[in-house]
Amino acid sequence: MSEFLSNAVESPEEAVNRVFETLRALHTESAEERTDEERIAEGMSSQIIGEITQKALQALIEVETTRIRAIADSESWGSVRFTQATAAMRQRLTADIFKEHWFESTLSKADHPIHAATYGTSMFRYDLRMLMTENPTTERIDEFAWIMLDANGLRSFKDCTSHDETTHYLQGVVRILVNEESPTRKKLASLGINAIPMATGGDEFVLYLQGNEPITQKIIDETVEELQQEISSNTELQAMLNFNDEGVLKQYGMPSSAERKKFDQLSPEDRVQRLRDIRAALPDAFSPSFAGGGALLRDGILRAVERDDLDLKGSDETFHTLREKIVQATIELAEWKQKKNKEKGLRKLEMEDPKTFEFRLRNGESRQLQTEKMALLREIEATRARLELLLRGSAEAEKIFTNTLTQDQ
Repeated sequence: MSEFLSNAVESPEEAVNRVFETLRALHTESAEERTDEERIAEGMSSQIIGEITQKALQALIEVETTRIRAIADSESWGSVRFTQATAAMRQRLTADIFKEHWFESTLSKADHPIHAATYGTSMFRYDLRMLMTENPTTERIDEFAWIMLDANGLRSFKDCTSHDETTHYLQGVVRILVNEESPTRKKLASLGINAIPMATGGDEFVLYLQGNEPITQKIIDETVEELQQEISSNTELQAMLNFNDEGVLKQYGMPSSAERKKFDQLSPEDRVQRLRDIRAALPDAFSPSFAGGGALLRDGILRAVERDDLDLKGSDETFHTLREKIVQATIELAEWKQKKNKEKGLRKLEMEDPKTFEFRLRNGESRQLQTEKMALLREIEATRARLELLLRGSAEAEKIFTNTLTQDQ
C-alpha cells in the first residue's frame, strides 16, 4: 500500500480522498481473512467484555447454531435461509451480551442509563468498517462526528457539597443528555442524526453523532450551544447548590477543619459577618454549565495526516491500524476544541462575571491566587494612574519653565 505516500503538496480534499481509498483497499484485503461479522464481534468484545464472557458468548452461539441446524434439517431449509438465521442469532446474542457491559455504572440509573466510553469508540470503529462494506463514496465520511463535553466548576461544586451530591448532580446532567425528547435531541433527530451519549469518567461526557446526511461544524457548534442552554436553564440542577445555605458557605469559605474550628470560636456577631463576607464573594446563584467542542471525521483524517501518522512506507499498515489512527485523531481533535472553548469561556467569564469565574477555579488555593492577582492588578492600575498624574504634572511644569525662559529672553 505504498501508493498512499505522496510527496506532492495536496489539498485537504485530495488528502481525504487518498486516505479514504487506502482505507477501502485495506478493508478489501482484510475481508479475505475472516468475515466482517467475526471481525466486528472480536473487535468490539476485546474492547468491552472480558475473556471469560467472550468464551461464554461463543459457547452460547455454538449451542444455538446446533439448535437452528436441527430445525433447518427437519424443515429442509436452503443454505441461504440457514445462513441468514444463524447470522441474525449471532447478532442478537452478541448485542444482548454487550449491553450488559455497555453502560457506565456510577451515573447510570434504571430510568436514565448512559453508555460507557468504550461503547462509543467501539461503535465508531464498527461504523467505519460497515461503511467500507457498502462501497461508499467519500461524501459518506461527513456522516460521523464526535463531541466532547466537560462540566464546569465541578471541583468547586464538590467543595461546597459532597461526593454523593456531586454524583447526583452529574446524574442530573445525564438525564438531559439521554432524553431523546429534549429539544436538542429532537432537533438532531429531525436532521437525520442519531446521537449516542456516553460518560467517559469524572465530569466528562461524549456525544457520538451518526447522520443519514452530512454533518457540518455548524451543526456541532449549535448542538453544544443548545445543550448548554438546556443544562444552564434546568431548575433541578440550579437548585442543587444554594449559596445562601450556611453549610455551603462554610464548606466553600472554610475548606479545612482548622478554619471551621477557628470559625466556631468566633463571637456570634463575628460568625455572621464572616458568612456575609463569604457570601458576598459568590455569584448571585449557581449556574450549571459545561464546555464543549466537536470534530468531524473528515477533520480527524486531516489531523492524522498533519501529524504524519498515516505514513505507509512499510508493509505493516492494516485496516485496523489505519482506522484506529483516524478514530483517535478525531477524538483528540474534539477534545482539543473542547479545551480551547473552555479556556475562551473562562477568559470571557473573568472579564464579565468575576465572581462566577473565581467560583469555578478548581480549589481554595487557586481562588486565593485569583484574589491576590486581582488585588495586584488593582494596585498596578492605581500606580499607573499616579504615574500619569506625575507625568502630566512634569509636562505642565516643563511648559511653565519654558514659557518663563522665553519671557525672560
